[in-house]
Amino acid sequence: MAIPIPARPSGYRLGQVDAPIMVEMFLDLECPFSKRGWQNVMSVVKAYSPQQVRWIFQLMTLGNHRQSWDATKATIAVAGDDTQKFIDFVSYIFSRQEEFANEAWKDKTQTDFHHLLATFAVEANKQQYAAEATEYKDKAQFIDRLNSKDVYAQARIPARLATMRSVWSTPTFFINGAEATSLSSGSSLEDWQAVLDPLLSASV
Repeated sequence: MAIPIPARPSGYRLGQVDAPIMVEMFLDLECPFSKRGWQNVMSVVKAYSPQQVRWIFQLMTLGNHRQSWDATKATIAVAGDDTQKFIDFVSYIFSRQEEFANEAWKDKTQTDFHHLLATFAVEANKQQYAAEATEYKDKAQFIDRLNSKDVYAQARIPARLATMRSVWSTPTFFINGAEATSLSSGSSLEDWQAVLDPLLSASV
């Protein structure tokens, strides 16, 4: 089945649209390698200006990560179209990953996980946006949003896009449309600079 045409391009975007380098990251919220890669990538994001690098973050769900799909929907429910809220909540949920990974959740239900995600949403909202916290003070409100058709439809798009792009592991990186096979979850800032800096020099 074809992907329905979305109202906006898939993914959360950071940086200027005319930046000479575009980095696309596919990640899975239950994947420990995605967690490590995310932490490294955040240092790379800080090292380059929005005029130099445009980032696109795409959430996907690997088949062996049972909680990842609902974690993806939770992130979309929290972030909406706001990239900074997306980054903040992904960082938060990765910090709590051990609480919902497969082994930790083997004797619990999907309903239990929805309640845990609601707790995450409320706690993250208080920590990061305390001065203006208006969303998801109520867990029932969040669970309703989590299970909405709108959030489900938004979560399907990057998941299917990953299949179309032949992404089968996370994190996977594309730079200017080409898969960056030399970069992995363990790549340091120096590793990224060795790839990105020559491209920036060539674009001048």
